[in-house]
Parts: sequence; C-alpha cells; structure tokens
Amino acid sequence: MRSTAAATPLQGTAPDDGDSKSADANTTDTAWLDTEPLALRDTIEQTVGLDGRPLLFDAETGKYVAVSQAGTVVLKLLTEGATARDVIRRVTSSSSADPSRIETAVVRFLTEVRQAGVLTLEPQEQTRRERVLKYSLQQKMPRKALTSSVHVLLEPVARLVQKSRISIVVAAWAALTLGGLVAAGYALAEEGMPSYSSWSWLAALVLMLQIAVHELSHALVCQTLRVPVREAGVTLMLYVMPVAYVDRTDAYRVRGRAPRALIALAGPMSDAIWAGITGVILLNSSGAVHDIAGALLQLQLLLMIVNLNPLLPSDGYHALESAMGSVNIRGRSFAFLVHLVTKAPLPSHLLASSRPKRVGYCLFGLVCGIYGLLMVGFVLMWWWHLIEGVIRG
Repeated sequence: MRSTAAATPLQGTAPDDGDSKSADANTTDTAWLDTEPLALRDTIEQTVGLDGRPLLFDAETGKYVAVSQAGTVVLKLLTEGATARDVIRRVTSSSSADPSRIETAVVRFLTEVRQAGVLTLEPQEQTRRERVLKYSLQQKMPRKALTSSVHVLLEPVARLVQKSRISIVVAAWAALTLGGLVAAGYALAEEGMPSYSSWSWLAALVLMLQIAVHELSHALVCQTLRVPVREAGVTLMLYVMPVAYVDRTDAYRVRGRAPRALIALAGPMSDAIWAGITGVILLNSSGAVHDIAGALLQLQLLLMIVNLNPLLPSDGYHALESAMGSVNIRGRSFAFLVHLVTKAPLPSHLLASSRPKRVGYCLFGLVCGIYGLLMVGFVLMWWWHLIEGVIRG
C-alpha cells in the first residue's frame, strides 16, 4: 500500500509505508513567509480518512497528506494573496494562546505542507539529514506495476457482494477461514512434519494461483468498499524478497477501523482456505499426490505466517495498525531512530510524542530493524544457494 504524509502543527497522523510525499520541515530560507502568496494547488482535494481524520488528496500524483483538525483551520485561511505572515496574524488575533507559540506552530505546519508538495509554492531543497529522515518515514520499496485493470475484473463480483448482506458474507468468509485453519492444523497433527521433498510444476502453479487470489482478495474488499485498486504488480520486500502486491492507496478514505483491518486480512484469510483444502487432500491421498500436498501445505503455512508477522511490512502489521486506529508505526519508529542518530529535525506530528512513546517507538524500530536484517541475510543465502545449484546443475 502506498502512503500518506503527515503535516500538522499540534497533533496528527503519521506517514505510512510507500511512496508519498513526506512532510519534513526545512526552515533555512524564511523570506517566503513574508513575500510569497500561499494557496493549495488546484489538484488538491480535502477529504477524510480513518477515524474521521482530515486528508489532502493530490489528484495529479494520486498521493495523500494527512493533517490535523487544527491544520484544516490554517488551510482555510489561505485566501487569495495571503502570505504565511498574514495567516499567522489571523490565527493569533482569534486566539488567547501565546502568540510566539502559535507563530512557531503555524510556520512549521506551513513549511511541512509546502514540503509535502500541496501548495502552489515549490518545496525547498532538503538537507542530507532531512532526506534520510524522509526516506525512513516513507519505507519505500522498489516495485513494478504489471496491470492497472484489476478493478475491471473485480467490479462484477464487488457489485454482487454489495447486493448481499455484507455481514453475512464476512461471517461466511470467516467461517471458511477458521475451517481452513482447523483442517490444515489437523492434517499437520496427523501427518507430523515429515521432510516432504516432492515437487512438481502443478504444485508450483497452484502456489502461484494462490498468491494471485491472495492479492485479488485484498482488491475485492477495496472494490466492495468503493476504493478501487490502482494497480497490481511485484515489489521487493526489504529489497531482496520478491512479493506480489496490489496498490491500495485509496483505502486511506475508508473511515472505519474494522473495514480497514478486513482489507489487510483478506489475503491471509484466503491463504487459510487454500491451506485447508490442501490439508484435506493430504489426509485423503497417498503416493506422489500425498507428498506434493505435504510440501505445498508447509509452504502455504510458511507464507501465511510471514504475511501475518507484525515485524515486517506485512498484512498482519497493517491489520494491527488499522485495529489500533494508527498508521505507519514502522515509519515513526525508524524516524525516531534516525533522529536519535543524525539529529535530523522530527516532523511536528512526532514532536508531541511523550518520552515513553518515543522509547517504545525506538524499541519497536530496533527490533524490526534487527529482524529485517536477519531476514535479508536468510533470503540472500537462499538466493546464493539457488544460483549455486543452477550453475552446478
């Protein structure tokens, strides 16, 4: 999923994983505060997202910027010809708070939304430390889009689901998921964990089909909620692990936590159903089919566990965030670590974090970083052995 950037003088949301504009503050040049008229670009739409939080959507780039309620008040003051200084005067005149504190907050907010690329004024050049901080917030991974027509394929199914009682459809899907987990678990309990080595092109095709259905499950929930998927393709998780993806950027418009969590869990739920079917085949087969089913089931369960691992930018991680009503916990965590090492200035939405929260973010980021490095090492070793086997073979 692509992300939002955050820009808020008081409180707000954080950037999420992806390739959005990051809202860093660069206050080296302040002349523009008095001389440059400010306004939102014509392509910017104001909307709301999770838990009713305000969002700015750029129709030209397709990216989102999250702002606080206080930030929306400031944006309404960007009337024709208004400068940052004009806005500061209007805010201070209508508030009894400390004028210097208000000025600092408004300047930082306007600087951040400028850096996010939503104002008519071009962003300022960033320092190296700010670029590192921006990169840590974005958590950007290389990706290759393969199609932008997923919505065309899924729209008929989405309409059918919309005409049904959504609660019944979700309950039935959850029941199938639970049944799949029970069947897969029972099969492993009965058969143990033998060293299945049999494989075939048929099993490989089944696994590829399962991965495709996994991503289409995410997309179908989005389509049913009227937030179509923009594209589907392949990305490199942690820069070394090729995985399929669907671009669910517009899911930021979904306001409820449960629907957002369902979008994230749709893929693992489909994996559980596939694993259950394989488990049934394993229990009722013998010979080559039995061995292939055993090997396939182990891979299916491994993929499901990886997809639910909250220490990776996984479906389980995004579901957890949605249930908590938060976004980009990983990005915030790495931003605090980068700030700790480089002293790069934090975005304003992170400045208000209490000391316990900062410690928690740093610990989570450290654990994620160490785990990620271990995963990268494991995958690189796997690639090395694979290439070595191909060369020798």
